[in-house]
Amino acid sequence: MTTKSNILNIGADEESDILYKDLILANPKESLDTKFENKLQKLLLHGAKPLKPGPDDKSVERFSVNESKKNGQNYYEFGPENKINGWITNGPSFDPKGVLGRVKERISKEHWINNNVAKYSKDSRDFVCQTVGNAIHEEQIEIYQYLCYLSESSNRK
Repeated sequence: MTTKSNILNIGADEESDILYKDLILANPKESLDTKFENKLQKLLLHGAKPLKPGPDDKSVERFSVNESKKNGQNYYEFGPENKINGWITNGPSFDPKGVLGRVKERISKEHWINNNVAKYSKDSRDFVCQTVGNAIHEEQIEIYQYLCYLSESSNRK
């Protein structure tokens, strides 16, 4: 009786050699630089999706806020423009979910009734618009800082 078990198989088969060769880069320094840049992207962009090396028409989305009034309460819905019906303010964003997180840091927890809707008893349109504008501006500054870093590092090479 013969078995086809590879549990104690010693040596390398062709399939594992191919996988191993794919993991090893020709230049170890290149691997370190790539890992460093990926880590820096995560730190500077707060975990947002990494920037692509070439132009990408779909990389810039719009972050929007819509206002509705019910029973004397003002409701503000935040999110990507394609998910918000109408808007009172919006702006360009590489990461609308990240902008929502920034907005949540600025609006107290007592106003949030779910993940992306805040409720105010009085008209707070100016405050909400200013808060969203500041959050979008903060994202733009961080992206600019990251692009400056990339420019400086590419000039050193």
